[in-house]
Amino acid sequence: VSQTIQIEGVPLHVIDTAGLREAGDEVERIGIARSWDEIARADAVLFMHDLTRLGEPGYDAGDALIAQRLAPLAARVLHVYNKSDLATTAHDPGLVLSAHTGSGLDALRHKLLELAGWHAQPEGLFIARARHVQALQRTRAHLALAQAQAASAEPALDLLAEELRLAHNALSEITGAFTADDLLGEIFSRFCIGK
Repeated sequence: VSQTIQIEGVPLHVIDTAGLREAGDEVERIGIARSWDEIARADAVLFMHDLTRLGEPGYDAGDALIAQRLAPLAARVLHVYNKSDLATTAHDPGLVLSAHTGSGLDALRHKLLELAGWHAQPEGLFIARARHVQALQRTRAHLALAQAQAASAEPALDLLAEELRLAHNALSEITGAFTADDLLGEIFSRFCIGK
């Protein structure tokens, strides 16, 4: 499962892979092989641990094998310990959270931004890359053309819509893509539309 998310306006592409423990059949082996391929290409890896299972010999041994294989990527691996709401013993091995209650998720978001190389700036300060400035300039130009079209005595709605679409596309280069297909998917997921 893959999804692009935004944290503080920073787009991050997240992939949730299959588990990495010993495979029971060929289908699982293929899924695990694909997971390792994704991990090799990733900029960062979240190694999720189940706090309720820490101390179980089989679980700890499995985590140790995975950690050993991840060792060459050490700088890119973030160990995350989930289910803090269910853990019966006090563990503080690092980044601890509860996906169920939301506890610790802000720390995870902060750490993800850190891994992505993002650093908070004082309010009001905006640091833009050259491509962001160019995208904003294109957006402004398309919006000006759209405004002129809308203000004309007989506006051509197709031209107006096209200029707005081009402005939207230019902004998407900065904020993360949101395509017409995304919009249609959103509409169809929220409304019942006849066939």
